[in-house]
Amino acid sequence: MKVVQTTSTGETRELLLKEFFLNAYLIAMLKQFGTEAGRLTRRPAEPELAPVPVRDR
Repeated sequence: MKVVQTTSTGETRELLLKEFFLNAYLIAMLKQFGTEAGRLTRRPAEPELAPVPVRDR
């Protein structure tokens, strides 16, 4: 559907709709990227180190 309505600044309504959907797509893509990056960087907790006896000289 084409909407050809010119605003006071000279932009058409069609251009504004394209910008809106492009921004929504980029936000969704960045959210997905962040979710996947977080999933890949999660590591299982490392076990705590056991105390080691120290010998005096």
